[in-house]
Amino acid sequence: MNEATRKLMKKNIKQIIKGTDVTFGVKSELNYDDNYPVLVNNQDLTKKVENWIKESKIPEVTAVKDSGVVNASEDFAYYAQKKPACFFYVGCQPEDGGIYPHHSPKFMMNEDCLIICARSAASVISHYFA
Repeated sequence: MNEATRKLMKKNIKQIIKGTDVTFGVKSELNYDDNYPVLVNNQDLTKKVENWIKESKIPEVTAVKDSGVVNASEDFAYYAQKKPACFFYVGCQPEDGGIYPHHSPKFMMNEDCLIICARSAASVISHYFA
């Protein structure tokens, strides 16, 4: 959940592989994909975004809450490394309750969430530039 831990994990995995090579007399090859950097929301901006969405009283928004640390690979992390950023989720659970990860072939969303996304984004943008 942070860059220091990611670097330490990579180092430790390499050490384990070297130890395995020596122990069993083999030669291993590691193809380690760092994938995406850790996505870290700017605390000040995130608090503002939370308040702006609450203040907007979007009819479909029933709750605004901190989901805590989430283990997700997200290319938005590259933006957050350059500028203060706030990545937020809008619930889109289907009415039948079938919950699957975003990249699962079984993933389905309740498309009613699209209006919530649009209204939330519009609220944040209008407040930010006000």
